[in-house]
Amino acid sequence: MAAPLLILHGSRGAASALQPLVDALRPAGAVEALNLLGHGGRAIPDQFTVEALASDVLRQMDQRGLERALLFGYSFGGYIALWLARHHPQRLAGICTLATKVRYDAETVSHFTHLSSVERISAPGSPQPAIQASLHPGQDWQALATRLAALYRRLGEQPALGEEDFRAIRVPSLLMSAHADQLLPWQELLDLHRLIPGSHAFTFAGRAHPIDALPLPLLAGVLATWLRDCNRA
Repeated sequence: MAAPLLILHGSRGAASALQPLVDALRPAGAVEALNLLGHGGRAIPDQFTVEALASDVLRQMDQRGLERALLFGYSFGGYIALWLARHHPQRLAGICTLATKVRYDAETVSHFTHLSSVERISAPGSPQPAIQASLHPGQDWQALATRLAALYRRLGEQPALGEEDFRAIRVPSLLMSAHADQLLPWQELLDLHRLIPGSHAFTFAGRAHPIDALPLPLLAGVLATWLRDCNRA
């Protein structure tokens, strides 16, 4: 039986933001976007951890009766997919990441905490407060942003994944990014590709952030091919 594809959005995102990709992939097989813990209107925990976010994905799989699935993780959703590939490979038929940072050095932590700053998001004239309110209905998006910033700082102090973890991944892996993405340098993706045995790397022109910069037809075509190849394996 073919493994379904579950799509994981990035931090401060929601499943609804990736619905156009879900719709484009439906001819390729069963596909669904999940709301990560604390996102998409779900209750926001007092503290985020990578393990808690990943364990929640497994719970959602269990609720759907899924023994195994393919995971596509966009941005921080890819970090969750990598963590699951390292620690729960038996639940995964393969993973694909897009524009996923794995190095949380001081510069990255500073930049990510800035991006998740309530002051930046709420700058005069910014459409982001309304966007965040629509992505996370009924929840305090400011609390979400603040607690995610705290997660980035903890990852800077103690990464959830290191080089030895990446070398231990044996799940079929496709790593993707855009050549001009402002958050993930192409060299960082190549370095990750060299660490994960048997992984494949793919890049495309343009940017991968923000989400509406993604070339949807190209991305859907690549993912459909990857989905078929993984289910043939």
